Amino acid sequence: MRFARIGITLLPAILAAPPLSPENSRAAEQKFDRITGDKLSSGESLILTEDEINSYLRFDYAASLPPGIAQPGFRLLANRVQGQAVVDFLEWRAKTGSPPGPLLAWLLRGQRRVEAVSRFTSSQGHGQVDIESVRIGGVPIPASAVRYLIENLVTPRYPAVVVGRRFPLAYRLREVRIERGRAVAVAK
Repeated sequence: MRFARIGITLLPAILAAPPLSPENSRAAEQKFDRITGDKLSSGESLILTEDEINSYLRFDYAASLPPGIAQPGFRLLANRVQGQAVVDFLEWRAKTGSPPGPLLAWLLRGQRRVEAVSRFTSSQGHGQVDIESVRIGGVPIPASAVRYLIENLVTPRYPAVVVGRRFPLAYRLREVRIERGRAVAVAK
């Protein structure tokens, strides 16, 4: 009876192991290395789980996050990525060397939780990201304001970021499928 009680007590702890872990981070890093190192065979599929990606962001990539961005996380759904982070836009923008205008500085002051949903599709070596919704501090942002923020905050810092039009996939990838809880990279 004593063993049964211990077993029943320990079972929830074993089953509820945290999905974010250094082990999942290392698994993601090894998979990223295979992709970026051109080590996938033609037609090979490689699966990255949501937990591996989020573990990588927490444990191994955290030191590489740009100043002003913290607590990033992703949720993978069919053809969609839900992302979130805490962003201090003024700190993040200050690193570009050009201060924001007074209205933008007033609107974006302090740390804000940013949540975005984007649709991702790919085929024949090309992909496309389309932003479906953005919330800053829980407030929905109109599409025109999202375009403005991308053009004035994101593009100057990351000119290679492409939103709303097709782009070639890197690393000899034929496609990247976003499925519930995982991303599947398929080599050419």
